[in-house]
Amino acid sequence: MYLILAAPALGNVQLSTTPRLAPSFRPVATDYVSRCRAGHLLRVHVQASDGDRLAVGGHLERGGTFTTSVNRGTGQSVTVKVRSPKGTVTRYYIRCLPRGFPDWTIRRHGAPQAQWYVAAPVTGSGGYVAIFDAYGAPVWWRHITSSKYFPWDAKLLDNGLLAWGENFGGHFGWHKKAAFEVRTFDGRLVRRIRTSGSPTDEHDLEQMPNGDVLALTYRRRGNVNLSPYGGEPHATVFDAEIQEMTPAGKVVWRWNSRNHISPSETSRRWWYDPAHAGEYPPAERGYDLLHMNSVQPDGDGIIVSARTLDAIFRIDRATGKIDWKLGGSYVPGESLTVLNDSSTPLLRGQHDARVWPDGTVSVFDNRSYTSGRPGAERFRIDPITRTATLIGRITEPDVPVALCCGSARRLAGGDWVISWASTGLVTEQTPSGVVVLALQLGPNTDSYRAQPIPPGRLAASALRRGMDRMAAARRP
Repeated sequence: MYLILAAPALGNVQLSTTPRLAPSFRPVATDYVSRCRAGHLLRVHVQASDGDRLAVGGHLERGGTFTTSVNRGTGQSVTVKVRSPKGTVTRYYIRCLPRGFPDWTIRRHGAPQAQWYVAAPVTGSGGYVAIFDAYGAPVWWRHITSSKYFPWDAKLLDNGLLAWGENFGGHFGWHKKAAFEVRTFDGRLVRRIRTSGSPTDEHDLEQMPNGDVLALTYRRRGNVNLSPYGGEPHATVFDAEIQEMTPAGKVVWRWNSRNHISPSETSRRWWYDPAHAGEYPPAERGYDLLHMNSVQPDGDGIIVSARTLDAIFRIDRATGKIDWKLGGSYVPGESLTVLNDSSTPLLRGQHDARVWPDGTVSVFDNRSYTSGRPGAERFRIDPITRTATLIGRITEPDVPVALCCGSARRLAGGDWVISWASTGLVTEQTPSGVVVLALQLGPNTDSYRAQPIPPGRLAASALRRGMDRMAAARRP
């Protein structure tokens, strides 16, 4: 496969590698990967014309047609330097990708507004935390084997560090080892975030403007009478809890669903699913009445998505009361009247509720166990009139079903980046739904969420430097 590199002057440079280069070349793209590894040379084939000269991996500059072999191991890179006759230099970077990194494809149909996409491609043998550029190259990654855990909810925090949850395979976070890892780009562990008093749930972690974090956990409670709701008279339930924690791990605020949400609000569709059957010992099984999957600060409140409620809601931090509820069963004084949306039910098994600078609220509606098509939805909430108005919905013809997971994030320029649940598809789409970019993970590979990073927030040099240091230290 030959790739045309746009040289800084009038000449053309053709470049190919063995093993092959990925992704397909774009003239403005600088980063590529190849599945090269230690003990097997990476062969770089060059054709230069019109006075351009190339230096591959620090070798002397040459023109014309030639092949250079370099010895690089997994995670290591080779730099291709192109010098034009006028002396202008352009650099391209090829990094050796692990053989086990999942396959992927990239399709671009326009100019994406995001510069980076953070994802956690997971397969049956483990997973990766990866940062793809807008041309489809994984410029940064870290490998986690299934013998440790599966990476979940990978994200770039506001402080410039990376974080991801540790998923040990359960229905939700009820594993004593679970935590969120916070690491630098060179792989160094900064801290593990663990909730106080009960295991950490891996579905979300959000940094607050003051540097604290919001983390999720569950409190197990026994001998609960669920018979008024069609359940057992002596049931075990898990009450959902949100904790605000300082960087030192001190809990400074918490909210528990026990006194705020009735079991009658849990959708029977979810309620009668075998809660954790087979995933935990009998003594640790119970009913997951909320199944929180996202949490986000909203000024003096908190926005929460609860999958088994089929609803999102806002908590008043000062009182703990629910200001409003969107979707799910009707609760007097909480439920909003919905305008411009006749969907029945309004939400079903949704994920990733987010509030945006203009006050609108978005959600990825999975439409689980319905005939409806999943998609990103955006609402304008009016707490005075107690209404929620649907102002936008984006679907994807190639995704008719999305039972689990997913995310929808709006960019400042108006585009949406949507992770289409367990399909392994991540798209950037215009407000009218036109696909600008489609990143498709390979078979049996998905990512719980995808986080877009806009230009200017993260430098490619920081990612390359971090990868170089991990490779030198032989970190995975």
